[in-house]
Amino acid sequence: MQTTGSIRNKVVSSDLQAERNNCNFDQLELTHLLWGGQKEYQRVRGIIADVERYEVLKGSEKWYDMSREEQHENALLRLRTMYDKYFDKYFKEYKPSMTSWWSVGFQGLMPFMVTFSMFYSAVKGLGSDEQGDKWLPLIRTMKMTGCYAQTELGHGSFVQGLETTATFDKEKQEFIINSPTITSFKFWPGDMAIYSDHAIVFAKLIIDGKARGVHGFMVPTRDRQTWAPLPGIEVGEIGPKFGFNSKDNGYLALRQVRIPKGNMLSRLVEVDENGKMHVKGDPRALYGIMLETRVWICRFASQQLSQGLTIAARYAVVRRQFSTLDASKEERKLLEYQTHMFKFGPLLAYIMVMNITSKYLIQEYETLEEELMQKKFDRLDIMHHLSAGYKAAFSKIAYEGIDTCRQACGGVGFSAHSGLPSLQADYAPNTTYEGDNTVMFQQAAKLLLKTYKQSLKGEKAQGYLAYLNDVDGLLKLKGQIITVEQALDLDKLDKALAVRSAYKYKRTMALLKEIESKSENERVHSLAAVDIVGMAHSHILYVAYQIFCANISQLGSIKCPNLRGHLQDLGRLYALSELKNDSASLYEAGYFESTSGTAIQNAQKHLLSKLRPYMIPLIEAWNFPDHLLPSAIGNSYGDIYETQLEWARNSKLNKNPMPKGFKEYMLPILTAKL
Repeated sequence: MQTTGSIRNKVVSSDLQAERNNCNFDQLELTHLLWGGQKEYQRVRGIIADVERYEVLKGSEKWYDMSREEQHENALLRLRTMYDKYFDKYFKEYKPSMTSWWSVGFQGLMPFMVTFSMFYSAVKGLGSDEQGDKWLPLIRTMKMTGCYAQTELGHGSFVQGLETTATFDKEKQEFIINSPTITSFKFWPGDMAIYSDHAIVFAKLIIDGKARGVHGFMVPTRDRQTWAPLPGIEVGEIGPKFGFNSKDNGYLALRQVRIPKGNMLSRLVEVDENGKMHVKGDPRALYGIMLETRVWICRFASQQLSQGLTIAARYAVVRRQFSTLDASKEERKLLEYQTHMFKFGPLLAYIMVMNITSKYLIQEYETLEEELMQKKFDRLDIMHHLSAGYKAAFSKIAYEGIDTCRQACGGVGFSAHSGLPSLQADYAPNTTYEGDNTVMFQQAAKLLLKTYKQSLKGEKAQGYLAYLNDVDGLLKLKGQIITVEQALDLDKLDKALAVRSAYKYKRTMALLKEIESKSENERVHSLAAVDIVGMAHSHILYVAYQIFCANISQLGSIKCPNLRGHLQDLGRLYALSELKNDSASLYEAGYFESTSGTAIQNAQKHLLSKLRPYMIPLIEAWNFPDHLLPSAIGNSYGDIYETQLEWARNSKLNKNPMPKGFKEYMLPILTAKL
């Protein structure tokens, strides 16, 4: 007999429990893998335990019914509670990892988040040692809060086009920061509207009437006692957005604002009292610093998508719809339908590949940071390539995947109480900030273009680009996947992804060569932009597959045999999903034949049927607490009815049977005599 889940009575749905009982692998080992190791998972559980000690810190369905003003007030209350209760643990000694506590313990967006992330990193990376000694202790203790003011109303990704100016006044030894046009207003930076009293303003340096490039300047924006804007500062909030509405994205205009010469961030470049520029470091270090946020976007992509899949999958194993095919009176679980598994199975595969790839990316970035301090730049090109490509690819997959989860829940997925609309809306900016995804794929393609030019000189590509040394050999492979058995072969799947990427690589380079021979236009790349983006996209997703397979096949990396088997199947499913979604190049290259599409789909069916019993144990390995995902349909009890009705009854519109305005405007019409 089925037991209905109940949060109120602490009863787990029998359907959900049955799914959990299917677990045939070491779930804790997978949990440690997903979070980055046992030590990191223990840290995460410590954060969760800290949050659970105080009711005010827990996420709640009330959030969904709050106005923007109420969400900001609620977020400030929770941040203040964390500050008061856990100052020594989370605030006293700044560590980069502390900025991630909000992702497992904070509903909505944390106020002052940019102070502890981009603002802090910019001072540390772009400021001189003296500036760091002066400002970093103040930032750690919130005696100085700030934002990263780069994007303008008229310019985003094109940094060299920024119009804000910083004119050096030799007589007064000051910089004059100015917004000369409407399009030069800083627009969009987070924490700028309300939560900052300083801004790192990126502006075009002007010395003796000549533009000397874009540089960062520390600009005070508010009086810390009154929080009023300082003279010459116009700052405000940009208004409601598609999501992210508990974040104070702002606009900023600076009208002849003077700052001391020492407020120019000067680790790399300094202006002396005579207005002469001195290059102190390699400008390439700036790009290394800018990669950090992209790396963290990649890190959180799998986690955010997993939250959506956790909600949708739990609902899908408790919600039943339509009778079974054998005429039983019992209706079928949504997840029993093949179409549902075709939605959720590939998402789980992408989550695993993104998760392991992002860990590799973080390790590489940490190594890069150390090398940059030693003025070593060998790793910078590959890190720029990977971080740009994965920022674009992973944020796209995660955003579209969360929407797939929402749609798969039917009408209730459209309800804010499902938790999915809020998750999707708040994740949406990841596809845009830190570089529009199309621009990011073009950035990632630069290394491929460079690799091609080097190959013409006889130079060999290294590491995960080494497959490009044998493009012609790869393209000689024909008819390699025509049966289900071949479609399940890890090596053939690897070759298929390599051929797809190699084909686009060769075709794009040939196209560029043809355009260059026929056109005098220096910007020939713009005439092949679609091809360049497609080439980079396929390459990046193939490299992710290589990284994933290398990690799970590494001796001793996965101890549980069944877990290793599931991960290998998910790797196969990832590759098959990619080949199904984008197979035209493989048919053109001859790697696929007429039966290949059918073989791939049948292989997918086989894997999804094999993985079906273990979907919930695999998805739930993240072990998210309910207060992180307040959901009437995706909670850990499988309570999809009782809580849904209770939250509906608590709607603000139910407080008064006659809503404001009804009596004044409509009741006279409805009660008038004919």
